[in-house]
Amino acid sequence: MTPREKLVHDSATVVLVSLDCPGYSSYATALLRESLKADPRLPDLRVATLSIPAGYDPWWLVWRLARLQPAPDFVCFSVYCWNSAELTTAARLCRQVLPEVQIVFGGPEAGPQADEWLARYPWLDAVALAEGEQVLPELIWSWVRGGDPTTIPGLAARDHNKTPVPATPAVPLEPLDDLPCAYTDEHPPATDGSAYLETYRGCPHACSYCFEGKGLKRIRSFSQERIAAEVARVATTPGMTSFSVIDAVFNLSTDRLERLAQIFEPYAQRGLRLHTIEVDLEHIDDHQAHLLARCGVASVESGPQTTNPRALDLVHRRFDPERWLEGLHACQAQGILVEADLIIGLPGDSPADVRASLDFVAQSGADILQVSTLRVLPGTDLWQRADELGLRFDHEAPHEVISTPDITFDELRQLETYGFAVQKLLRARLDAR
Repeated sequence: MTPREKLVHDSATVVLVSLDCPGYSSYATALLRESLKADPRLPDLRVATLSIPAGYDPWWLVWRLARLQPAPDFVCFSVYCWNSAELTTAARLCRQVLPEVQIVFGGPEAGPQADEWLARYPWLDAVALAEGEQVLPELIWSWVRGGDPTTIPGLAARDHNKTPVPATPAVPLEPLDDLPCAYTDEHPPATDGSAYLETYRGCPHACSYCFEGKGLKRIRSFSQERIAAEVARVATTPGMTSFSVIDAVFNLSTDRLERLAQIFEPYAQRGLRLHTIEVDLEHIDDHQAHLLARCGVASVESGPQTTNPRALDLVHRRFDPERWLEGLHACQAQGILVEADLIIGLPGDSPADVRASLDFVAQSGADILQVSTLRVLPGTDLWQRADELGLRFDHEAPHEVISTPDITFDELRQLETYGFAVQKLLRARLDAR
C-alpha cells in the first residue's frame, strides 16, 4: 500500500505552523484549527498547532515536526513578509526529512505569488489564495479521498502529474457566522494580552501599500449576537485583562460603534481593556471618543502615513490634518493613548516631505510614533505599479524599498535614523508623564 493509499483509508494528521512575534498568538491558526475540527466530513482528522517564536532556527522547527507522533500527513504554514525566509527554509527541509508529507502555504506573502512559488519550489504542493477556513478543509478532504485539489476555488495546487495549476476565483465566505469560534474550552484564549477577535472582514479603504482585506473592500460582518458571544468567551476567561480587535477600522460608523459599546461596556467596567485598535482618527469626535472609552479602549492606532498631498494621492489615501488633530485630542480627553503611523519611502515623498510629516506628528501631541520603511508587498497596488512609479525594491521578503525617484538609498537610511530619533523622543515624553 502506497503512502497516498494509506492516507485515503486511515485518519490523517494536520499540523498548522505559525511563526509568531513576541506577545502575539496566531488568531488565523486558531480559526483554521477549529474549521478543520468542525468539518463533519473529517471526523477522524487529527489537528495540531505549532506556534514558534520569531527568529527560531528552521532546522529545529523541522526537528519538532519530525518528532511528532503520529507523523504529520499535512503541514500548513502561514507565511507573511517578515517570516517568509524562515518558513520557506523550514518547508524545504521538511520535504527532505518527511518526504511523504504534503506542504501547504497560505497567508498574504504566499497567496499573491502562488503560481510563481509553485513553479519555483518543487517541494510545495498547494497555496491558498482565498480565506483559509474555506479552502483548507476542502483541500484536506480532497487529499484524504484521493481527489483532485486543482478543482478547489481559491487554491493553486499540483495535479496528479505534479504540474502546477493556477487557482480559479473563490467567492468570499458568507455568512461569517458559519465560521466556528477560534477559542474553545480545549483551546482558550491567551490571557497575556495576545488574544484577538474580529467583528468583520474587509476594509473600507484601498491604500496602495496595504493588503488588508485581501483587496476586498466590501464589508462582511459577524452578527451582533455572534460578536457578543465571542466577546463574552474572551472577556470571561479567568485572568484576562486585555485583548485586541483586529478590524481594519474599529469605528466604521457611529451607529456600529454604539452597538459595540453596548457589548464591551459591562466588561470594561470590570477593568478589561482593548489595546491598539485601528481607527479612522479623522472620523472621531467627542461622541465617538466617549463610545471608545465605554468599550474599554486603552489605545488606538491611525495614520497619517504621510502629510504630503502628492504622496497621499499616489497611494490613494486621504488625510485631513485638522480633523486628525481633533480626533487625537478627543481620544486623549478620554484617557485613550494615540499611536501615529508614518511610512518612509512612499512614492511622491521627498526627504523634506518625510521630515515635515515627522515634525507634524511630533508637534501634534501624539503619544506614540510608529515609523516604518515602505514595503512593496505582493498583491498590492504598489506591487503592480512599482515600475510606473519608479520604485526600486527588494523582490525578496520583506520587500523593503531601495530607492524612489525622490529619495536615494542613502537618504532612506538617514530618514530612518531621524524617524527613530523622533520615535524615541515621543516615547521619553510619554514615560515622563
